[in-house]
Amino acid sequence: MRNIRLFITILVLSVSTTAYAADFVCMSDVPKKNWTHKEQKNIDLFWNDTLVYLDEYVKALETPTGKCVDSAEAVLATYSSSTGKPETVCIARVRDVELNIKHIKAILAEPDKAKLCFDPQSNNSNGWAVLYTPSRELQKISPVAEWLNRPIAVDYFEKIKDSEIREAGLKVNQNFIEITSKTDSSAHFKRDITIKGLPHLWSSVGWLPFYSENPKAWNKSLRGGYLYAEVMGPWGNLRVDTIDKEIVGAEVGMTVQLSNTSYPVHFHHPQEIYMNLTTPDHPKQNRFMALSYDNDQFKVEPGKDGYKVRVNGDGKWEYWYMNADPVNNWLLYLDRNALHAFYAGDKQNLNYRNTGWVNVWARTTVRDNDQNTRLSTPDDNEVKEIIPSTSVTADTKKWKP
Repeated sequence: MRNIRLFITILVLSVSTTAYAADFVCMSDVPKKNWTHKEQKNIDLFWNDTLVYLDEYVKALETPTGKCVDSAEAVLATYSSSTGKPETVCIARVRDVELNIKHIKAILAEPDKAKLCFDPQSNNSNGWAVLYTPSRELQKISPVAEWLNRPIAVDYFEKIKDSEIREAGLKVNQNFIEITSKTDSSAHFKRDITIKGLPHLWSSVGWLPFYSENPKAWNKSLRGGYLYAEVMGPWGNLRVDTIDKEIVGAEVGMTVQLSNTSYPVHFHHPQEIYMNLTTPDHPKQNRFMALSYDNDQFKVEPGKDGYKVRVNGDGKWEYWYMNADPVNNWLLYLDRNALHAFYAGDKQNLNYRNTGWVNVWARTTVRDNDQNTRLSTPDDNEVKEIIPSTSVTADTKKWKP
């Protein structure tokens, strides 16, 4: 009888494990390659850091803060006309975020299976752009980065003819280690997810100078002084197509913005998440705005397949923007077509060397609708730099439900 019970227990456990094992399908462009022992050792270091980053990201979303009992509380809008205060949301209970958490937890539960979808991107391309390592100093901090031997962003910017773009690009990349080290994740993450805690990840992921060749970004200091990297997602290292036949819409990475730069009002269809990691040198070093495209602070008119939204911050922008730091106002959730901007520049910042703004960055529905980030345009085309008080127009587009 005892042996029969043992057999039944083993059988039940076996059936249960099989029933709940996730079915992973990788994206078709994930290479199938036999790595050497040395290469695999480097990939393992990269992969292990990736798992920590994703695990802490999910835990931070689900750890109760503020008014939320089973979720982190995120800023949804930085200003409400009716209350004069920000609006918040319990982020882990928003449907698209729930799905992302579910899929990432499946990856964490079966890392060996998920690892088949992991690509170190040793060809130094994500399919549409060159992937860089910011500096040679950064490359030297990890054997993984040295093995990948990506092009150096400093070399790229040294060849750019426009002096303003070149100067900003050199500053953010030459000082990348110092900028990203002025971070602290201890308030909302149990393990250090910054470059100090996960050096293999931050030095080995492919970085993109996203706006360097895009004049629509307008501000030349931003075009040189902004970088982003994608760890998980269709253009990142971990590329999972479906889990149990559900489309995986999570895109998780990080951003770095140089101080004394203004990222103008922009918008997009996919929802987005920012988790601030930078410890500010002064209270107003890094400020952000997030307001719905149909907010009554704006002048909204029907446009072609959407709305034309005029954003005039003159005399009002100080009410719209919030100060960011790693403890308070650390988490931002952006709904579809939310107008948002990041202001890391005013005269106070001139006294601080080698500073910037570092965030965990994510999108939740990267597989539906239009994924392009769309920038607002200044109402006066003669302005040299768009700052929060500049009047701009955002030509938003409707999305499919």
